Amino acid sequence: MRVRSGVRDAGQVGRQGGRQGRRQDDAIGGAGSSGVASGGAGDGEAGDGDAFRAGHSDASPAGDGAARRTDRTATPLTGPTSIGTGSLGAGGTGRFGAVRAGARARVAGATAIAAAVIGGLLGSTAPVHAAPADPAVGTPDLPGQSDGTGGTGRTVSAGQLPAVWPRPQSMRPGGASVALDGEATIAAAPDADPYALSALRDVLRDAGVRTVHEAAPGQTLPGEGPVFRVGGPDAETALRALRAPARGDLPSGGYRLAVGEVAGRDTVALDGVGPDGLFHAVQTLRQLVVERAKSDGKASSGKAGSDKADTGKELAAAVVRDWPGTPVRGTTEGFFGQPWTREQRLAQLDFMGRTKQNRYLYAPGDDPYRQFRWRDPYPAEQREDFRALAARARANHVTLGWAVSPGQAMCMSSEDDLKALRRKVDAMWALGVRAFQLQFQDVSYSEWHCDADADTFGSGPEAAAKAHAKVADALAAHLAERHPEAPPLSLLPTEYYQDGSTAYREALAAALSDRVEVAWTGVGVVPRTITGGELAEAREVFGHRMVTMDNYPVNDYAQDRIFLGPYTGREPAVAVGSSALLANAMAQPTASRIALFTAADYAWNPRGYRPGASWEAAVDDLSGGNAASRAALHALAGNDASSVLGTDESAYLKPLIEAFWKARADATDSDNRGDDERYTKAAARLRAAFHTMSGAPERLSPGLADEVRPWARQLARYGSAGERAVDMLVAQARGDGSAAWTAQRAVQDLLKKIKKSPVTVGKGVLGPFLDRAMTESDAWTGARSDRSETAPPPEQDARPTSLTVPFGRPRPLTAVTSLTEPSPSAAAVSVEAHVPGEGWRRLGGLSGTGWTQTEARGMKADSIRLAWKDGTTAPSVHSFTPWFADTPAAGLELAHDEIDADTGGTFSVDARIFSRRPADVEGKLTAKAPKGFTVRAPEHVTAPRGGTATARIHVTVPRDAKTGTYEIPVTYGDQKRTLTVRTYPPTTGPDLARGAEATSSGDETSEFPATAATDGDPKTRWSSPAQDDAWLQFTLPRPARLGRLTLSWQDAYAAAYTVRVSSDGVTWRTAATVRDGKGGRETLRMDAQDVRFVRIQGDKRATRFGYSLWSVEAYAVKGPDRPGPPPSRPSGPGGDRPGTPARPAKTGDMPGSGPSAHEAWPGGGR
Repeated sequence: MRVRSGVRDAGQVGRQGGRQGRRQDDAIGGAGSSGVASGGAGDGEAGDGDAFRAGHSDASPAGDGAARRTDRTATPLTGPTSIGTGSLGAGGTGRFGAVRAGARARVAGATAIAAAVIGGLLGSTAPVHAAPADPAVGTPDLPGQSDGTGGTGRTVSAGQLPAVWPRPQSMRPGGASVALDGEATIAAAPDADPYALSALRDVLRDAGVRTVHEAAPGQTLPGEGPVFRVGGPDAETALRALRAPARGDLPSGGYRLAVGEVAGRDTVALDGVGPDGLFHAVQTLRQLVVERAKSDGKASSGKAGSDKADTGKELAAAVVRDWPGTPVRGTTEGFFGQPWTREQRLAQLDFMGRTKQNRYLYAPGDDPYRQFRWRDPYPAEQREDFRALAARARANHVTLGWAVSPGQAMCMSSEDDLKALRRKVDAMWALGVRAFQLQFQDVSYSEWHCDADADTFGSGPEAAAKAHAKVADALAAHLAERHPEAPPLSLLPTEYYQDGSTAYREALAAALSDRVEVAWTGVGVVPRTITGGELAEAREVFGHRMVTMDNYPVNDYAQDRIFLGPYTGREPAVAVGSSALLANAMAQPTASRIALFTAADYAWNPRGYRPGASWEAAVDDLSGGNAASRAALHALAGNDASSVLGTDESAYLKPLIEAFWKARADATDSDNRGDDERYTKAAARLRAAFHTMSGAPERLSPGLADEVRPWARQLARYGSAGERAVDMLVAQARGDGSAAWTAQRAVQDLLKKIKKSPVTVGKGVLGPFLDRAMTESDAWTGARSDRSETAPPPEQDARPTSLTVPFGRPRPLTAVTSLTEPSPSAAAVSVEAHVPGEGWRRLGGLSGTGWTQTEARGMKADSIRLAWKDGTTAPSVHSFTPWFADTPAAGLELAHDEIDADTGGTFSVDARIFSRRPADVEGKLTAKAPKGFTVRAPEHVTAPRGGTATARIHVTVPRDAKTGTYEIPVTYGDQKRTLTVRTYPPTTGPDLARGAEATSSGDETSEFPATAATDGDPKTRWSSPAQDDAWLQFTLPRPARLGRLTLSWQDAYAAAYTVRVSSDGVTWRTAATVRDGKGGRETLRMDAQDVRFVRIQGDKRATRFGYSLWSVEAYAVKGPDRPGPPPSRPSGPGGDRPGTPARPAKTGDMPGSGPSAHEAWPGGGR
């Protein structure tokens, strides 16, 4: 074995230079991390908490765990310090029940000088890092898969149509596009919606049309340019001429639109159904405006002799027939915290109009005038706000709604209070509010506002339901009489999120008027999914039409998060079956639009909804088409996409991270050694993505940047740290210790800032990447945290002139690595080793760059130190690491120590070799094959400094191998490991247990019979009583030579059990024994002949419940019915003896051979 320098200029570098019980904590990463408080970011930055309100909590988030590392912050020495051998050792009410909370992140600062000893003092092996987990399986078409480099633009190729959002129910290419130049004519029906016409004029003006003529029906069309037929008979005639589908049974809000040519003139025809249809048509038309395509001498409309220019805008030739899938679609402002401002609400209404939403429910959690001060009128300024909101809502075809939540501040049996409620509603109507909701969430069933309520209604859930129904019915009757055009009143009951029938729900259903709708949030306050079946059950339980008020993307229960992922987990039947679908927005109105855009898309066309595509469109829409802004917003949203709904976090970044780690590993793999180009490219791609993150705060639009400043800054910190982490690892790979140390110090500084931030970004992705990068860097420098110790406090009565690390005994010293703060006076500090009998010998001086590696060339020393003269500046030391020559130069590990294999099959096992030297280590890998086996392994393997080389060992088992256990010794230098191979004959189908007669020692209930384990139905299961010795038995259809058994456990599995077999059901023998069952899908190998009866005998339960199996599968040995003679003696521990302990595995965990190769695992036995 040869140690090869892995550092550039080795030897010279040193010299050169609601109710909290209902809260869903998984939305924010775990219980107790429900919120954050404002706090300083340090280094002159504004505190990340400044943009949101603080609450309180007994726990605080840890900044995504990105910096859960030993703090090695440098500090100048202030007294004589020695690290001894002893220390080193030898070897309130929330929104719909979601309570507001916050927590101040508490950062424990510590300063230390770390000294790491490599090569024996601590004696642990180098860690092996697993690649990041595969993304969780979720809704197809997940967001974040683009590269995030820019916007999509609005230029389309000939014959193609631009994307329209919400996604239309039906849209196809038409005959010819229509150019938009200097003038156009609008020919509208007399009763055409004025707001739709105003929106149409805006579309034309924004497209460059300077003159818009108006023409009445039947009037000669003035001017030139395209004509826009809007509603009435003329539009119907034009639609037929343009081959648009018939109106048919379009529901209210539906529309038809066609672009083309009629009677020689460019024509656009629009017609709508109900009060909103034309407005929706114009919103679609706005998105059909594209940059005019180059015609190559042909007119863009396809007409000969056309003089249309090749520049400007045009309307894509489209024919659309579209309608809303949900009659009422919109947004709730229902969070607790600082309510939106008037300007923010007005902008939100404009956004809602563009995205075809038609209901805005005003329900801020901290508005007293709709809660405990519900009787009082709003102050004059707020009344003006409502009037402005109502006017803007009308212009955008949005119904302004208002929710009143009197709770227990109302005497429900009092006619005076009912009159006061009616007066308040009338006052809101006068301000422009047109829809109302009555809320009774989180009220007591036994406490009343007045004694009269207790006398009238009694106590308990039924009494509360009757009281709530009485108030709702009274208000609904008033609206029907006074304001008959008002939409139905909705009631948010106390039990708005529960599942199934309850006393409260039954009483409410019986007492509530049919004209009142009931609101719910799904099953749970913030449910991961809502199904059509759950909605149907809720509708049946309440006996009324249901309003789905979805608590996404609201974040008042998780103030460290912003939820920028798409709307997912809701079946189409939820939108179709709800009388209204309202999404509860975040405290950040602009940022909310990403999720609300996708929710609007879903509600409009639930069966055509594609979350990923909708999310990308939402990012485009919010970024305004600017490529730099879009890239920044894509990075922010992509790293803030996860939520209770389950969207994958950092989905666009994960493949880049995985590719980087794989390329890094492959560069040292025995089969891919030297593949540095792929590593360089993977590093460049990942670094570019991190660079986009680091610049995001400056590239976001101003309003959005203000809202999300804490998260954007945290994203930038992660991005900068990611860039420098990549630089660090790449520099180490090329042996440039100085550059790597410079980058590492930058990462360390950024990690401190990341820890201080109270917000969460890139949950589970960004932090772990930096953790792994720092761990791999530490392995390269030798300053591994698991080999480091903190220096004791310095003595206060003396001035320091040295830092000493004793070894406890003389040892051959290879090199010393010092990591210090850069300093121009570093050369005055000596690196010295103490040689017994000779004293201190100088090895070299520190480098001004802070990175110093000093060669010792085998010098026998019992301690090392950094020494400087009294009166000079003491160095700031991060780590001081000796490397020894009296320990193995490399470590050896096998990915698996034991393997099950089929006779005649082939499998492979990875050998991992890691360097224990401050350089690359070269050596010879050998694997000795048992008689008849073929074993192939690379002869020479080089382990990189601080890293792991992977060498694949290929093994072929002879066809005539006897069932038994064989050993393959594997050596690298003086390191030796043993690969144990248990061989079994290959198995084949069919499943002999399918449909087999089954019995048991006892069934938990009749719903879980023994036969459920063999019926082939994946939805049925057998469950036993809670007894350790319970068993399940089944009978094969005929005697068989049994080779494989696969058990699919429910959550109640066996920690220990045996498989017993019999030919007659009387005499039993053990085929396999399991002592470390893990549940899930477990496969056991065996070679048992003449088997007719199989019994799974429990020995020890893993849970407090009994045993429960979804299914049992049994497969026979392929080939002769009887095995060959057993080996004369076992080939290793276990051999072919009965009762060999088996270690079953989850399917797919292990390589193997033959039909069962994908299920093989160390263990089995017979």
